Amino acid sequence: MAQLLMAHGTGLFRVMDEPDDRAVARLRLTARALGIDWPSTATLTQFERGLDPADPRHATLMLSIRRAGNGAGYRAFASDETPWHAAVAAPYVHATAPLRRLADRYVVEAALAVANARNLPEYVDAAFARLPKVMARADSRAGQIDRAVIAMAEAVMLAGREGERFDAVVTAIDERGAAIQLCTLPITARIDAAGLTPGDAVVLTLARADPAQRRIDFEPVG
Repeated sequence: MAQLLMAHGTGLFRVMDEPDDRAVARLRLTARALGIDWPSTATLTQFERGLDPADPRHATLMLSIRRAGNGAGYRAFASDETPWHAAVAAPYVHATAPLRRLADRYVVEAALAVANARNLPEYVDAAFARLPKVMARADSRAGQIDRAVIAMAEAVMLAGREGERFDAVVTAIDERGAAIQLCTLPITARIDAAGLTPGDAVVLTLARADPAQRRIDFEPVG
């Protein structure tokens, strides 16, 4: 559908930039933590094509890849650029959920018009210019909900396991501390970064898992 709309000089496209070098380095460490081989010569795009969403470890890494970019957005067709979605590695449109996603309604109407050799309705063309900002606000709210759901699911998975030890790998360090990926569960967290560098293998004790607060806390062993 994206190619159809591009060929007719119209459309609203889902776009996402490639993760930067720092994000790719973090993803490589995530893959290491999960025991997934990522050849040093393989680019992210090449590597991602071989991932199997039916494998829980691969599915965990695929989620990390989706969240590693600078965030997806919407862009109306422009003749001087190709709309690109890094995670899909192609031009891409949202059109499968017109009942719950506003932009899809207009994309579907545009596709029906061009597929049937009809002129694009003026209100659809006008909507494409306004929708990127509207959908950015919707995406922001959806992202908040998505993060809250994942945080609660992680806390539920760990509830009752306080005091247990878990192997993990440090995937990044910033002003918020050290980001870690557990090696045996699809769970990420942050710990104190003192004395740590990206790539370090660490052993952690689960100090807290509170589904009601959507919070998990780990402490380094030793």
